[in-house]
Amino acid sequence: MASSTLGQPMILGVIALAASYLLARAIYLAFFHPLARYPGPLLAKFTNAYAAYHGWKGDIHLDMWRAHQRYGDYVRYGPNQLMFNTAEGLRDIYSISASSKFMKAQAYAPMVHRAPNTLTIRGGKDHARRRRIMAQGVSERAQRGYEHRIATHIDKLCSIAFQTDDTVGSRSWSVPMDMSKWCNYLSFDIMADVVFGAKYDLLSNERFRYVVESIDKSNVRMSALIQFPKLAALKIDKYVFRDAIVARNRFVKFVLRVVKDRLEKSKTTSIDIYSSTSSDADVFANLAAAKDPETGEGFRPDEIAAESTTLIVAGSDTSSTAFCSVLFYLADNKDAYAKASEEVRTKFSCREEVCLGATLASCSYVRACIDEALRMSPPVGSALWREAMPGGATVDSHAIPSGIDVGVPIYSVHHDSKYYLKPFEYKPERWLVDDGTGSIERARSVYNPFSVGARGCLGKGLANTEMMLTIATILFVGDFKFADGEEGAIGRGQSGAVHGRHRSNEFQLYDHVTCQKQGPFLQFSPREIC
Repeated sequence: MASSTLGQPMILGVIALAASYLLARAIYLAFFHPLARYPGPLLAKFTNAYAAYHGWKGDIHLDMWRAHQRYGDYVRYGPNQLMFNTAEGLRDIYSISASSKFMKAQAYAPMVHRAPNTLTIRGGKDHARRRRIMAQGVSERAQRGYEHRIATHIDKLCSIAFQTDDTVGSRSWSVPMDMSKWCNYLSFDIMADVVFGAKYDLLSNERFRYVVESIDKSNVRMSALIQFPKLAALKIDKYVFRDAIVARNRFVKFVLRVVKDRLEKSKTTSIDIYSSTSSDADVFANLAAAKDPETGEGFRPDEIAAESTTLIVAGSDTSSTAFCSVLFYLADNKDAYAKASEEVRTKFSCREEVCLGATLASCSYVRACIDEALRMSPPVGSALWREAMPGGATVDSHAIPSGIDVGVPIYSVHHDSKYYLKPFEYKPERWLVDDGTGSIERARSVYNPFSVGARGCLGKGLANTEMMLTIATILFVGDFKFADGEEGAIGRGQSGAVHGRHRSNEFQLYDHVTCQKQGPFLQFSPREIC
């Protein structure tokens, strides 16, 4: 009885102490924290759980945009996180010169599985060394050796898509195709072939399609952990994201298999990695042989394995989203579709001519269509956090203390009327015709679908090559349109939906580290080629 009596005051004391701490912490965060003067969502001032919720929900890119719409260009989005929606912020945070002031935020630590890679290393000489080596695997010279591999898979997609079944009037159209799936398969097949010299053939074989699904499921968990790393530190994610962890483990197992198979192949195959015409050249071979021009060091086997995860996700997931976005906006904008089609069909007379070179590079309108689609629906839409290093930094004239995370939300700045006239309208011409006020320069100042600076996407050039070849080939081979009925509306915003999901002319994405999507559902029809 006595011990019970003594226990009650002790419990009450602990509760009172905890409540006092939480109250003091809340007062500090709200009124005395270095970011206290910045406006933002109320809950975000006190906990990263707010951002984690939107990361899990898949609308964090939209919520960041809504926050800037409500609070202005400078928004506090977490206890220690500040967002900028300006060209100056983009320059000061991500430019090469900023690398001495910022490093990758600690928030990305949950992405490290066994060993860090170029994406997750926070900064310093090791990151610079790895980037110098990685760049050799996706250089312009290396890309020329990959072109025939890319074209093979594009042709396979076209052979599937342009199989006609439904006759409308005098023209035959294919059955409706969910391009979110088919673009996933295409980009994965291209990635596997170009990076590892492997043929998984998702376009025509279901066996390995689970890998794409595993990436998507795993990223739902990761998007929450990046915003709220304590979920992982406290092991809460093991209970909340069980399915995602199972998917992650399946994906990791697949990656290890891919690397093992490729290493075995390298023991038995002699490859001229420097020959742009070598049919065996792939990114993996280039990386295995590449040396850092400054130190003479190459990748260790464990480092190549670590980089492979990034190569698979970045080389397939983001590309498929870009493909879908371009197809959606072309199908939804008849004038742009007509101009892009005419440009391709005027410059090329047969499928074999659609290849890398001066003619494809001169397809400026197709390039503008791709750029505008990536502006409207960027494959990565939320802020990429950077942490101010000791000594702090200055961003857009704002003093940033050491340890504070800063970022520019890509979707938000891509839809800012300061930089884009009518930002929610698809206008490829904005990249081609200046209105006399420097509109193209303003647009370029914040355009960053692949990020910029020392941590910008190394595979940007390869991704652009894939997109130009894919879109130009499809436009040359035939026509496409939205499916009739309800299927044709999949992927669109819906009138009456939550703000940000309400525009029917916008391809809707779901931001989970990289963006996921549904649709568009399209039908294809081959054209007669003389």
